[in-house]
Amino acid sequence: MIALLTGPLGKWLAVALIAAALFGAGYWKGRGDSRAEQLKDTVAAIEKREKIDERIQGLDGIALCNELLGGGMHDECQQLRGVEEDTRHPGWRR
Repeated sequence: MIALLTGPLGKWLAVALIAAALFGAGYWKGRGDSRAEQLKDTVAAIEKREKIDERIQGLDGIALCNELLGGGMHDECQQLRGVEEDTRHPGWRR
């Protein structure tokens, strides 16, 4: 058995095992790095959405209509004047 491990076949076997171990370690590290990058992108997207949500919640219906249609005062948005009610707090009066 020792002769087999110290001979040329044993050396090739050792090289193959070392190569497989290095490949496996690289694969797992790359996979972990990929997951970390995806999580960073997800967190950035959530933070961006929170900022947008805060901005949108502060707009009334007319301002939201104008924002969605690309700014400026549009005829479609003018029709909303006087129709909008505060739906965020139904029991409150302005």
